[in-house]
Amino acid sequence: MMKSCIHFIRHGQTEGTINDWYYGQADLPLTEEGIEETKRLKAEGIYPLGEDAQFFTSGLHRAKQTLHLIYGDVPYTEIEDLQEMNFGIYECKSFKEVEEDETFLKWCYDETGDFALPGGESRNGFAARIARGLMLLRKHHGLKELSHRHSKMDANSIMVFHGGAIAACMTIMFPEEDKNIWQWSPKPGHGYSVYFEAGEPVRYEAF
Repeated sequence: MMKSCIHFIRHGQTEGTINDWYYGQADLPLTEEGIEETKRLKAEGIYPLGEDAQFFTSGLHRAKQTLHLIYGDVPYTEIEDLQEMNFGIYECKSFKEVEEDETFLKWCYDETGDFALPGGESRNGFAARIARGLMLLRKHHGLKELSHRHSKMDANSIMVFHGGAIAACMTIMFPEEDKNIWQWSPKPGHGYSVYFEAGEPVRYEAF
């Protein structure tokens, strides 16, 4: 029986992850440590094989850089709706820098999810964008499944993007687990393999 799987990989370490910055649209590269860590994880064999897989990234540099480190110079499709949250004027700032900022605190404690950061987006806006991106990714993957229906070969898609975006995708696909975004967010360079049956997610494995 053909196996159908989308692999969600978080990019490697950046200056933002080291310093616990709020950053999403800032197009940061991997640190040297992040590059070496990604290479080490690849050598350990934690990543799915790329043979006959189709590849996707968010289009941001850190995601494309991670994809290249793991799988080399492969063709890929960009899905910009799966980029990280846009923090607007608070990009690349730590909580310590903004903990007394009234506008930022209003966003933090906004129970409606509709309050958008200046120059950025609201939590509801982010969730809606991720839902669109995930739908597009699953549509591409569905076409991959169709192309393998007669050959019975496994259908694999590999998406390299961001911790918060991965967490949002997992929340959409596995709502019954009732995990928050921090519980779902993988460490840099890690992620999830999500298995599908009849077009629907049925289980996952962390790596």
